[in-house]
Amino acid sequence: MVRFKKRTDGGFTLVELLVVIAIIGVLIALLLPAVQAAREAARRSSCSNNLKQLGLALHNYHDTHGRFPGGTRCCDPANPGTGTCAGGYGYTWEGGAHRKGSMLVKLLPFLESRTITDAVDFRLDVEAQLWNQNISTRDLPVLRCPSDDFVVTGTGYMNYAPSIGNQSMPSQGGGCPQYEQYGNMFGNGPVGHGSTELGNETSGCFSRYSWGARMADLADGTSATIAMGEIRPFCGDHHRGGWANSNALWTATVGPINFPTCPAQGPGHDGGAFDCYHYAVWTTSQGFKSRHTGGAQFVFGDASVHFLGETIDYVTYQQLGDRRDNRPLGQY
Repeated sequence: MVRFKKRTDGGFTLVELLVVIAIIGVLIALLLPAVQAAREAARRSSCSNNLKQLGLALHNYHDTHGRFPGGTRCCDPANPGTGTCAGGYGYTWEGGAHRKGSMLVKLLPFLESRTITDAVDFRLDVEAQLWNQNISTRDLPVLRCPSDDFVVTGTGYMNYAPSIGNQSMPSQGGGCPQYEQYGNMFGNGPVGHGSTELGNETSGCFSRYSWGARMADLADGTSATIAMGEIRPFCGDHHRGGWANSNALWTATVGPINFPTCPAQGPGHDGGAFDCYHYAVWTTSQGFKSRHTGGAQFVFGDASVHFLGETIDYVTYQQLGDRRDNRPLGQY
């Protein structure tokens, strides 16, 4: 008798297929956070490298010019007795030969971007020239942290700004007294928002105007003084001005790290009362912020890069911002 072998079906049953899909789903759920963490670590490393390049550029600039780069005078020094310049430094940012762009503009030759500064005549209104040639809206990778999630291009937005330190920081409308009271904590930054040309009125390494410190001015030591740090352009009305703007970069340590002034993010908003969470309140909106979880990165006066956590002791943070508080520094 001829016996026929029973045919075996090699396919999967529905139950087996569902089990395999479930296992794959579990593996993806387990691996995805690890992949995201690895990607953020790479972005954070790239961001740190940008700050390192900025720190080295500051040192190279100092070697060449004898001090850190300054920004722009708010008024034409050739006409000190006119308009808002009368009686001192005013608040007009209108064009003129005094307007030389932000301190980042001066750093460009030391960031392998000399072709940009070669395109302008520094004897004239630099900012107007950069704008008219569509240069100030360029996106410069060395000034953008890949961890930030804004995707707007062709704006000249940046993620790094110089520090004016523990400066007097009046809030718009008086809406943030709880942090405003801690500005000028050590008596070294008495002029509101760093709006001065004088180093003895400036707490940090830079003023809002055209003053930049010398290494010798960092009395607490270059390794104990913040030079620059991360910002988020959508979280402050001035920071939105871009890397070339004369009046965009001034940033103090008075507002805690990553304080939420970003519209539509937590309590941050751009309408209603000028409280501490408003993107134009200045006391906190002109503070250092990042998209890194738990803190932000800073480059110090010695060109070293440090991650400072949101939980850093507040007084210690202000000491790091002030270049000459002359007090024992806490752990950070």
